[in-house]
Amino acid sequence: MKDYKEEIQQTRQGSLGSSDGAMLCQIANLGYIPQSAKRRLAIVKGLVENTNITSTAMAFGDYIENQIYDHLVKNDTSYESNPLWVSKKYSREHVRLIAHPDIVKIDNDAKTISIWECKATKYNPKATKGTYRSQMFIQWTIAKELASEYGRDWRVHIYLCHYNTEGIDLENEQFTFDPERLSIHKMAFSSTLFDLGRAMDIANEYLSVLDEYYDGDEIDSNYLPEKVRNEFAMITLALEEIKEREKKVDDFKAKLYEFMLQKGIKSIKNESWSIVRVDETESKSFDGKRFIEDYKASHPRKGNELAAKYTKVVKRKGSVQIRLKNDKNKNI
Repeated sequence: MKDYKEEIQQTRQGSLGSSDGAMLCQIANLGYIPQSAKRRLAIVKGLVENTNITSTAMAFGDYIENQIYDHLVKNDTSYESNPLWVSKKYSREHVRLIAHPDIVKIDNDAKTISIWECKATKYNPKATKGTYRSQMFIQWTIAKELASEYGRDWRVHIYLCHYNTEGIDLENEQFTFDPERLSIHKMAFSSTLFDLGRAMDIANEYLSVLDEYYDGDEIDSNYLPEKVRNEFAMITLALEEIKEREKKVDDFKAKLYEFMLQKGIKSIKNESWSIVRVDETESKSFDGKRFIEDYKASHPRKGNELAAKYTKVVKRKGSVQIRLKNDKNKNI
């Protein structure tokens, strides 16, 4: 059996595959790119590095697929594992549509293309069909396209190979293959499951103008465009200069206060400015927040009612807060 995993990982950039079926179905139905699809499309554009996520469940699924393929190919070498199919009809300028079906047999005598998609899940076959229907629809669609190149009388058959994992402790048990857990289910499709062409058109249009992608709500400034980074550098210098000048002013005011206090001077004035000495004072105010907290502690129901009655909502305009790293307590 060939090593196909590396090829599948490589084709995630520049291509959408059958494993993206649920996403493409959503795009077709919505008519736009949802937030949940943007990272995947950034991988397609090469703006985000694709990470190969593995798990015990995935490893077991590969094991079951290999067991099924090895059994089939012993009796018939025409079976193929994970061929790369590229759709001519649905590929677009900025993104290809591809598929890597698990097991395929192209039978020239029977004029059929048969696909077996292997899924090892703890869910029953009906639920598994629903989960992977969009994925298998894309495989079926590209297979139909391929069959049409062989001839008008060619047919496509697609099957779900369902391996029931219910009751198996994948983390602690050695992988074994139990034929009793395997069942084969023929799938039926029509071209109306979802508008694949529309989904690819929308994805292609989005990718045609996608030049930047920020992953998450916090980003490294190095990923920003060069023009923006240069502006940030100038603003940083300006803020550091302001901070230094403010420190000089604060130092001067502290020394001047001590001087005016020692000399008994209350104010200094000229035509341009005035300086007034403000001495220490003590004031008292009602701590309403603390009162409510104490009252709620002793009278929970009444305290909550009182807090709700006198709570006011203040709307503030959105803004940007800039904090210099060398002065963490100073916000600008």
